[in-house]
Amino acid sequence: MEPAPGPARVVMVVPNRIDGDSRVQKAAASIAAAGWETHLIGVSVTGKQEPYEQDGAVIHKIPLPKMDPPRSFRRNAAALRYPLAYVDLERAKRRERHLKAARLELEALRGGGDVHGGVRLPLLAHRVGRRLERAWVGRRVRQTKQRERYLKRDGRLDRIERRWWGALLGDRAWRRLDIAMQRFELAYRPEIVELEPDLLHAHDAYSIGVCVRAAEHLRRKGKTVAVVYDAHEFVPGHEGLEPNKLEAQSRWERQYLPGADAVVTVSHPLAKLLKARHGLDREPSVVYNAPLAHPAPRPDPGDLRSDCGLDAHTPLAVYIGWASPERQIEVIVEAARLVPGLHVAFMVSRHTTNPYVKRLIALGEEYGIADRLHFRGYVDYEDLPRFIATADMGIHPMPTGSVNHEIALPNKFFEYCHARLPLIVTEVKTLSAEVRRLGNGEVFTSGDARSLAGAVERILADKDGYRRAYKDPALLEEYSWEHQAREYVRVYERLIGPAPSPSPGLEQALPPQALPPKALPPKALPPKEV
Repeated sequence: MEPAPGPARVVMVVPNRIDGDSRVQKAAASIAAAGWETHLIGVSVTGKQEPYEQDGAVIHKIPLPKMDPPRSFRRNAAALRYPLAYVDLERAKRRERHLKAARLELEALRGGGDVHGGVRLPLLAHRVGRRLERAWVGRRVRQTKQRERYLKRDGRLDRIERRWWGALLGDRAWRRLDIAMQRFELAYRPEIVELEPDLLHAHDAYSIGVCVRAAEHLRRKGKTVAVVYDAHEFVPGHEGLEPNKLEAQSRWERQYLPGADAVVTVSHPLAKLLKARHGLDREPSVVYNAPLAHPAPRPDPGDLRSDCGLDAHTPLAVYIGWASPERQIEVIVEAARLVPGLHVAFMVSRHTTNPYVKRLIALGEEYGIADRLHFRGYVDYEDLPRFIATADMGIHPMPTGSVNHEIALPNKFFEYCHARLPLIVTEVKTLSAEVRRLGNGEVFTSGDARSLAGAVERILADKDGYRRAYKDPALLEEYSWEHQAREYVRVYERLIGPAPSPSPGLEQALPPQALPPKALPPKALPPKEV
């Protein structure tokens, strides 16, 4: 008698460290809870592979190999323009350290400290030699720094190069513009092939080509593999990427997205954009990055108001998320100055070392409100809604103008909703429309501190009124990860059939972090049953 078939094997691929990517972690936990054997491949920054088990999924962290950047037109021009430059800045710094050590040696000779040893050159010869070496190394170091600045530019030469390779290679031009895709593929391909998945789930644009190419490789060996592409953003609208990387990523996605058997994304406007850009037969499925409505029992994380040392009557706003100049968080500090007694808690990345956070602190000191600004790090995402629930409102000052901002329903929105906080958002299209539809917050003019201050005052005057939207249980049910994850299950069942041993229900089986990660020895992976 043949053994009963085991569950289909799912391998998720993500181009980051996994830690901090709540959508990816929740997705892996959801698919494992639904009954499929689940693996998640991400980046290791320790220089070695890190396998472990978490929330029913096996995690594989793999270091990325180092590769030289593409030999671009600008890089070739830099080699001619700065022929004396060192290979890189690190080599230049090492030579500068050598010169400092030589200077100390010369100082010892001047003082007569080096009295032991054999033949010594006259002091004058040492001084002349060191002076010549300083001049030579100094020139090379200057050229190295000049070359690095030159390489960071993007001008006519770079535009010509992008057009040239685009005309010559079409969407395959990505390989001449950025090496990141090849680094991910070199790292991940062996693990994917060894796991022999039934379904590959590509999170984000960098992963789509890696998964499609690996699936094609496995199919040539006789293995049937389905591919799901989970588009987290609209790649051509990605601000902050240097032009060559943006062009490469856009072409990479456009070349390999047609190889996906299903596409999932994070909002309905983005689904429409993807359908139009890639000529899809149907709009991608939508899975909001919503929080867990029923997290597993955990130790009490405390609450934000107590963490800030505030009583129940002190006005308190909260901002959670990445801290960078592009987020324009300083408008919150400027607005706090205009609202008497308002305290603001910033739960941000690297809150003690981030240069931008230090600038926000300095701005608060300049305005004389430093004692009303509270900076702290993240809490675990499953604890976040109840931790921030003691605030009076949540603020998201997302700047207008960017395509990705205009179409986004970010996880902050859902986290504030589950904390039952009134929201204050900018007039970005999708987010502001949802806040106005629900009546759970106010909209202010992006970058305008007075507009934000007015919104804060309106919410403080009627906090309970803005919270009425949360009395409808259907709203928070729709905005829960447990509800959203069902769409993943539907997509998977369409592609690889139902799991042979379905879980008792996502609501009961889903909560991540119920158990601490369990370390596995390298390659100690469960064999797939046949």
